[in-house]
Amino acid sequence: MRRRSMVVIGVVALVAAGCGGGDDEGGGASATTTAPETTAAPTTTAGGGGGEDELQLTASGTAWDTTSLDMTSGAEVRVEVTNQDTVEHNFTFAEAGADQDVEGGEDATVTFTAPAAGSYEFLCKYHPSAMRGTVTVT
Repeated sequence: MRRRSMVVIGVVALVAAGCGGGDDEGGGASATTTAPETTAAPTTTAGGGGGEDELQLTASGTAWDTTSLDMTSGAEVRVEVTNQDTVEHNFTFAEAGADQDVEGGEDATVTFTAPAAGSYEFLCKYHPSAMRGTVTVT
């Protein structure tokens, strides 16, 4: 009888330990909840507020996927440039001192401080007639 009690106690301990593992999976569910935020984060314009603006810009078919970028004056801006073409492109925003080449099929990150409020131009210096847009700084 004593042996049987020990076996029952051992089984109960294992079941309890298994339930503890379920809590860790719940923590994994929290990470899954944050994943959609990461998926939703890629945007072509930055929201106001905070000290940092993050933007996504894609080159495809020798054209930008957007011709309008918004940012906050004085903010640290991070532009993730994706080049889906086979030719080299470039992101140039002269007023912010940004000039970054992006090889065909590659990505690059450009970081700069947004200038004073106003309307400016960004472009690909290799294809300026086809790849240009407006930066609005507020």
